[in-house]
Amino acid sequence: MSNKPHVLDTGGRPSIDSVKPASGRRSRLLWIGAAGVAAVGTLVWALGAHQKGAVAPAKELDTPRVEGQDIRYSKTFAERSGIKTAPVVSANLVPLVNAVGTIDFDPEHVAAVGARLRGLVTSVAKFEGDSVEAGTLLAVIESPDLGDAQAAVNTLEAEKTAADLNLKREKDLAEKRLSTAREAELAAAEAERYDHLLAAARQKVAAIAGMGSRSVRLGEHQLRSPIKGTVVERHVSPGQAVGGDLVAFKVANTDRLWVGVEVFEKNIGLVKVGDRVDLSPLATPGNTFEGRVARVAAFVDPQTHSATVRVEIDNKDGRLRAGQAVDARIHGSALGERPSTLVPTTAITFIDGKPTAFVVMGDGLVRTQSLETGFNDGTRTEVKSGLTPGQSVVSEGIFALKSELFR
Repeated sequence: MSNKPHVLDTGGRPSIDSVKPASGRRSRLLWIGAAGVAAVGTLVWALGAHQKGAVAPAKELDTPRVEGQDIRYSKTFAERSGIKTAPVVSANLVPLVNAVGTIDFDPEHVAAVGARLRGLVTSVAKFEGDSVEAGTLLAVIESPDLGDAQAAVNTLEAEKTAADLNLKREKDLAEKRLSTAREAELAAAEAERYDHLLAAARQKVAAIAGMGSRSVRLGEHQLRSPIKGTVVERHVSPGQAVGGDLVAFKVANTDRLWVGVEVFEKNIGLVKVGDRVDLSPLATPGNTFEGRVARVAAFVDPQTHSATVRVEIDNKDGRLRAGQAVDARIHGSALGERPSTLVPTTAITFIDGKPTAFVVMGDGLVRTQSLETGFNDGTRTEVKSGLTPGQSVVSEGIFALKSELFR
């Protein structure tokens, strides 16, 4: 008997024993491949997880929602946007009239010093910006007309003196019966005639040079300031020939100024004499001055449909100057204090050209409400329709809410 192992005939196919080694190798290869795939998958997963960790998922934005005429917002949005509310109240209102004006000299404290006569300017003593007292010498003019008039006065004074002496002598003679009463009467008439002639000559000098004029020399006319103030205009120079119609100097007392304010005719009925006025120069709006209404024009300019209101201001500190433009806020009291429905002026915005407020309907909920407004006092505005006392409106942060309507 042979010792060789028995092999089953498989028709030329390998036996099981011959296949086993090959199957083991294949299994190992499959296992290695699966492990590689798992490793790649793990790497891909790790990379994906890293990328997800680097870019956080977007959070939902905290923005108001528009629901018809209502806007709903969160407490966080209100804090971020500075939204605050204020009550609608019923209170008395003194209307505030806003206008623009120009500072000018008070005409009651301005003097125009005229040359009054023909002549030649020989000297000028004061110039623009100089302070003067009443009676201060401004300039000297030599005038032939004044010289002739003064010479006539001097002549008549001498003749009057002679006539007075003659009258006295005739009276003495008449008393001693050394002369007739007729001669004394004629002497009295002559003395009286010179009285009249001298008075007329002096009036002529006064008409030419002004009452109270003082002259050092014949024909010398001294221009003097009639008031205390500041020289604001000068129109003469030494050597200049002048006529009688020339305004040589303008002197103004700048302690008192006035503002001509143009008020539209719809508001002029609110203003009366004595009303307080707050004034701010356009160049320095932070500076505020107080004045009082002194006069209200009796007519309205048909071209501008406005009337001029004169406001007097105290300028002893010299901070204001004529010619400055100012904003004026007149506290009009002509109609008295008006019981009105009031809201803060900051609570009113304009939507589609109409005054509008955001009315508080609940926590985080407001509704747009169109208004009919009236006068204001600078901080509060009158509401004629659209709101009632007791309601609340948004007074700050309106822009943030309004922007939601126009997204």
